[in-house]
Amino acid sequence: GAFITQAQDKSCNINFINLESGINLSQFNFSTSELESAFQNGSFSPSQHQALSLGFNLKGDLNLELGAAYDKYQLIGKSIDMTSSHLSYDLNYVSASLGLEYSFPVQDKVSLLLNGGMAYNYLLSGFQNMGSVTYDLADSDFVDNTYSYNVGSGVLYKMTDATGIYLKYDWRNTMDMKETGANEIYKLTSFVYSVGVRFNLAN
Repeated sequence: GAFITQAQDKSCNINFINLESGINLSQFNFSTSELESAFQNGSFSPSQHQALSLGFNLKGDLNLELGAAYDKYQLIGKSIDMTSSHLSYDLNYVSASLGLEYSFPVQDKVSLLLNGGMAYNYLLSGFQNMGSVTYDLADSDFVDNTYSYNVGSGVLYKMTDATGIYLKYDWRNTMDMKETGANEIYKLTSFVYSVGVRFNLAN
């Protein structure tokens, strides 16, 4: 009985905590030519990414990861007129995520990380900028929440038994987003580069 209780307690323990910060590079992907002609993705604009995640060991080097994040997306379109005005979007999302991470030990202190998961994203605020004019997306039918999926990889360096530092890359894509009463369907695709600190609680 005591052994089973100890095993259950161990299975509920947090294996690690991640704190990470980085940048995301984002663009819209459209499914209709009508909106695609109105907004053409221009140059990428590095935007803020902040995240916190908890890892729970499932088996061996496989972990279940629960996370929360804040992401700012700046999407800049190509020039839309002779005065070089740009159509752009500023979007601020918070998200909750669930995923899996697998760790491949390479050396004594170095591991490769592979991860994938799903997230629910809620739009805190959003603005459309057309030249010098700004529109609040809260007054439009812009989709304010969406689901997304991601895959990524990274390298973890173990500094001490309790701490490590990692570099990570993630590719993210939302599910189809469609505004009420409109024919336009689009996705938000992001390339996220981050650095993080891992606090190992398993030892």
